Order: sequence, then structure tokens, then C-alpha cells
Amino acid sequence: MGDSAKNHDAGASAELLAACYDDVRRIARAILARDGMSRAIQATELANEAAIRLMGVDRMEIAGKAHMLAMAARTMRRVLIDEARKGSAAKRRAPTFVTAWPDEGADSLIEVSDLDRALEALEEFSPDHAQVVELRFMLGLTVEEASLASGVPERTIKRRWAAGRAWLLDYLSDNADPLPA
Repeated sequence: MGDSAKNHDAGASAELLAACYDDVRRIARAILARDGMSRAIQATELANEAAIRLMGVDRMEIAGKAHMLAMAARTMRRVLIDEARKGSAAKRRAPTFVTAWPDEGADSLIEVSDLDRALEALEEFSPDHAQVVELRFMLGLTVEEASLASGVPERTIKRRWAAGRAWLLDYLSDNADPLPA
């Protein structure tokens, strides 16, 4: 690919990101409100950091708005993981970042770093299931919205969500760190 084609791709991706930025900020607010992490990072900071990281990618092929929002959600997850790592590396241990499963509330909390590790493993096992989990969990989309965003039928989204969620719960229970005695 020539330099002009790379510049065109980067320009198109930057324009799409700019067009989606309000949605990215909305998603950041929803993630932080749901997870109670707004003490450590503000929604605008999270959205800005995700945008900066996305613009820094040399070769980014984005298939449309839904793909851009999924990339932004994944990038925001990375930002939160980096924040959690910085906090745990500090002299005084920062509070653990937790999130809740969609539609279940505070009774089903999970550490963000554990979720990240589990999502990476799911993506290696089944990228299709990982995409649905990311759309539902990180973007907070309903089944109907995830179907519209991905072009996958609602019944398939429901099946992949159920299977992906079960896989993650199984993975997390098998790989849970034992509690100190």
C-alpha cells in the first residue's frame, strides 16, 4: 500500500472517529457509571485517551461506525487496565476496579483485569463470541442494538451472548486467584 493510500485510510478513520466521538463519550460515561470507576478517571479523559490511542495506530482498517465503536470500547478497556496496573504498582495499593455483568447489577461484580484476561482468552477461542460479549458488556448494547451494530441476527446474538457469558464465567471460576488465608 502506498503512502497516499495509508494517509487516506488514516484520514477516513480519523473522520469516522470524529463523527463517532459523542457516542464514544457516552459509552465512556456509561462504563464509568456502571463500574464506579469515575473516582480514578473521568469519562472525558477515558474517551480522549481512547481516541488518541486509536489515532496513533498506523494502519487501522475500520469497517464502519459499529466497528469504530467496538474498537473504541476495546481501547477504553485497555486504558482502564493500564490505570488499574498503575494503581497496583503504586506504593499504596489503589482500590480494585470492578464492573458488573449487564442486566445483573452489583450482585455480579468482576475485576476489570480478570475480565480483560478472560476476554482475551475468549477471543482466541472464538472471535465471534468475543465480539458479542464486547458489544453487550463493554458497549452496553441490548441484544437488538448489538444485532443492528454487527449485522448478525438477534437469535444468533442471544445464543452467542449466552454461550460467551457461560464460557467467561467458567474461565473465571477455573482461573480465580485463591483468597489469602
